[in-house]
Amino acid sequence: MLDTNHQLYQLSVAINWVALEKKIPRLVDERYESQWRVVSGSVYLKSFYDLSSADVIEGWLKCPYLRFFCSGEISIECCKPFPVSLEVLDQLSIDLMGEGYDAMIKALPSTELIDIAQLTTSPTIH
Repeated sequence: MLDTNHQLYQLSVAINWVALEKKIPRLVDERYESQWRVVSGSVYLKSFYDLSSADVIEGWLKCPYLRFFCSGEISIECCKPFPVSLEVLDQLSIDLMGEGYDAMIKALPSTELIDIAQLTTSPTIH
């Protein structure tokens, strides 16, 4: 069971994923529309924690909170591989630049709800 006080858990439930679901899938290659949450979550994590795509993919296997953040599912198995390849994740992240990133910024909670500065200085993604 996940700790609901964990930083990534709290951030995940605070983000307006419903708004993103209306915007992000149409901005990525149709083959990967179903992976919109994984891609969006990865972009957030890379930004907040200064991670590479490879770091996110590696973290997927190690961190249940990262899997929850990127998938919205608590029961994601630790042995299930990351849903897209490193190259595809990088390309989809680039595809989101501009309109996608704008939507992702708007979907973030107000700074009163979460301390974004703490996110960038305390990378507790384990």
